Amino acid sequence: MVAGGLLEYSVAVHQVEQRALDEATKSYTADLAGLSAILESDLAPKDQQAAIHRELLDIGGTYGTQSVALFGSDGREIDTVGEQPREVESVKIREVLDSGRPSAKVESDEGQQGQRGLYQFLLPISTRDATFVVEVDQRAEVIGDLLADLRLRKLLGLLLGLLLAVPLSYLLGGQALYRRQRLAEYAADTDALTGLAGRRPFRPALKDALDDSPGKGVVLALIDIDAFKQINDRFGHSHGDRVLCVLANALAELRASDTAYRLGGDEFAAVLLDCDDTAAVEAVERVREALSEQLPGVTFSCGIATSGTGDAVVLQELWERADAALYQAKERGRHQTVSFDDMSNALTVSVAKLDAVHALLEDKPGLTVAFQPIWDLRAGVILGHEVLLRLPAGSPIGGPQEAFDLAHRLGLAAELDAAALRTALESVRSQDWQGLLFLNVHPDSLPRLDVDALVADVLAAGLASSRVVIEVTEHDGLDRPGSIRVLKRAHARGFRLALDDLGAGNAGLRALAHVRFDVVKVDRQIIARLGIDPACDATMAAAATFGRHTGGWIVAEGIEDDDRLHAVLDATSFPAGEPLIAGQGHLLGRPLPSPTLIGARLDLLRPAAGSGVGETAEDLLLR
Repeated sequence: MVAGGLLEYSVAVHQVEQRALDEATKSYTADLAGLSAILESDLAPKDQQAAIHRELLDIGGTYGTQSVALFGSDGREIDTVGEQPREVESVKIREVLDSGRPSAKVESDEGQQGQRGLYQFLLPISTRDATFVVEVDQRAEVIGDLLADLRLRKLLGLLLGLLLAVPLSYLLGGQALYRRQRLAEYAADTDALTGLAGRRPFRPALKDALDDSPGKGVVLALIDIDAFKQINDRFGHSHGDRVLCVLANALAELRASDTAYRLGGDEFAAVLLDCDDTAAVEAVERVREALSEQLPGVTFSCGIATSGTGDAVVLQELWERADAALYQAKERGRHQTVSFDDMSNALTVSVAKLDAVHALLEDKPGLTVAFQPIWDLRAGVILGHEVLLRLPAGSPIGGPQEAFDLAHRLGLAAELDAAALRTALESVRSQDWQGLLFLNVHPDSLPRLDVDALVADVLAAGLASSRVVIEVTEHDGLDRPGSIRVLKRAHARGFRLALDDLGAGNAGLRALAHVRFDVVKVDRQIIARLGIDPACDATMAAAATFGRHTGGWIVAEGIEDDDRLHAVLDATSFPAGEPLIAGQGHLLGRPLPSPTLIGARLDLLRPAAGSGVGETAEDLLLR
């Protein structure tokens, strides 16, 4: 019996230790989501380093963690927090980098109590460009106490077993292990800073709520603190932590049946059971008032979505709805709550529209394209065509712009953009293409655009990259390092670049300082007020000056009638070739399923000396 007890004790120790290591590995891996997003971001190096350090501090603050270190793909240490981490053998880091699988290593040196010194975890993080390794050293007490308790209970059981022949120690030891395991699970599931439930239990709990309440309303509320980065930058991270804790306390204003979670950073969530939109908004407003009482001036935005008896939805769809409502709350100026069902009529996100977006990505029914000609307004010849996306007949989505807005909110803009590019090139492949092809690239997908793959796709469609103009809209993210890097690479591979909608924002003006654009397309709102508004006249003059000094082209968009055509010609009445002035719009040619013949001539133009009339499109393209 003694031998059996010793054998049982040895097996139990190994099983408990291995299970604890597995659970800790899963917990730390879940905690790396924020760090992975930072490594994927296009932050400036200094800002990214600071964000990495803050994320490592968050991980290091979890129960039992002694130190955290981040290693690059070359095995060199990038940053570390906590106590001095134990030196990691380079071969171990290389094994994790090569395999992409985490490693949990038990250190063998003995402490004063006969326990192992620490447990060492090596966890991989894969990004688009590289793989990193995070080393986490965990104090032995987290798992060692479980084993020490098991040892004591088991030995006592052996002694009692000799007297009573009953393995009472197993029962006692099992109960203690169960209690310890529950404590460890609680620590893993709880946010160390705020005391709220953390990210790990959130999705399973939401799924259970949806599965267990098929006839009752389940509301998901997503909460973001407004301008939290500015709060941290202005007052310091200790004050930022205080804001997080005060909001966590304010969430106690929710009902006892509701559960609040901290998902990471300034992102919070709440799951409200047996609830509807009205009750959820009232509950959120109680939280808002409690926060305002303790921290005047600190606000948050909230998006809510409901799964009810008449509109039962799965977890992912409920998340997407709440996220879309949160996005709308921020768009409306922040410091408010927006429910999915009450979003603005300008972009009503219905189930049918969400389904339609996913259907577009699955090519059922498929996207189509139309071609709108772009004319040289001096020579009267077609330079090329812009490819415009068209949705299937009967689609509940209002048009391509709304489709991309919806995809942006769902995080699928890059996927929809890729589908549009495929459709455009497939259409071009089926015909003998002449002139330039203007392809639009959505700002969300620009940092992830695979230029080499696009070169191959363009060649497969029968075009050289020099015949393709990549159009990018003047957008807030255009001047970010990732976007600039991709644009420069595309230009180096032979593509021409066009800055679309000049005058609609200011990011394009900043991007002009970093990237050489071959074409500048002036926004239709500028063209509509040309000759009427001096500011619009100045914008057109600035575009012309840019073209004159760089040799680029100017394209006036939205030429819908003779007045706008003549306004453009009057505003650009300088010597021929300085610079090339082009235009597009319904007056010059509506978008059609097939391109206009490249040899067509524009009869609407007024002849001018040295206008270039008589030149062919090929002559102009080879200037």
